[in-house]
Amino acid sequence: MKVGITGGAGYIGSNLIKELLSRKHEVVSVDNETIGSYEHLIENEIAAEDHLIKGDIREVDLLEKHWKDCDAIAHLAALPGLVLCNNKPEEAVSVNVHGTYNVLKAANKLGIKRIVFCSSAAVYGKPRKLPVTEKHELNPLNLYGVTKLSGEKILNMFNLNEGLSTVNLRFGNIYGVGLYTRWDTVIPKFVRQALKGEPLTIYGDGESSRDFVHVKDITNAIILSISTPKIGGETFNVGGETLNINELAKIVEEEVEKIVGKKVESKNTPPRVGETKEFSYDLTHIKSRLGFKNQYTVEDGVNELVKHWLEFK
Repeated sequence: MKVGITGGAGYIGSNLIKELLSRKHEVVSVDNETIGSYEHLIENEIAAEDHLIKGDIREVDLLEKHWKDCDAIAHLAALPGLVLCNNKPEEAVSVNVHGTYNVLKAANKLGIKRIVFCSSAAVYGKPRKLPVTEKHELNPLNLYGVTKLSGEKILNMFNLNEGLSTVNLRFGNIYGVGLYTRWDTVIPKFVRQALKGEPLTIYGDGESSRDFVHVKDITNAIILSISTPKIGGETFNVGGETLNINELAKIVEEEVEKIVGKKVESKNTPPRVGETKEFSYDLTHIKSRLGFKNQYTVEDGVNELVKHWLEFK
């Protein structure tokens, strides 16, 4: 199987490329490298340089040129997160909405039937009922969530009107070691702060909860979505373990003290605007339809991140 990937230079995308190649699949990635880099894939001889294309997903001719013989597309490229989208709203809409349309347009023209879109829990907004199922109402609270929901709607449109076999994956809060580890998200950030002797920064009272999922569980969900037949037009939550931020901080404190013998402190700062207070996922659908199983706990992931930081800092 040959898989076209957008965002292959980034955190999830580079892990996906590595995993697909380890399973003897072919890949071709398009990424403009504004967030992330192909360098790690090339230097570690993981992927051939001529399969790692530097380009923008808003250039539909470029996508058509490089995806001619692909069997499926995994669309990860985006301007990610609340802060970046708020700071660059025009670019967020251009990349996340127009770019997604171009991906579907190119895939449709080339006859590529399976397209997997990497969406987010941000499409739900403030949950009315926990845990959140895929049937929960969609009411994003920030521009990032709005653009992700728009991307989902574009996939649904191509599924209904053009017969493309599309899949939307709504990711929880992703963590874990990667070829390009994203140290600015909360779990890696806490580990980095702790090992640098800085207090863990907790927004608000620390009682906000999130669903945390390891990046390798994410890549497995993407591959299952690419390879499982007869799931076109479906949407899946992809999560792992629900914890509030105080519980998460405690795990980091305990793992750091266990491994390096260092005491860790934390500090509370004002809450961030546009974030939900409580969140947890119901994973019944993805487990029953795709046979998805989590391989990592948060404690496993924190332990892994601490050892990674100590080895490569």
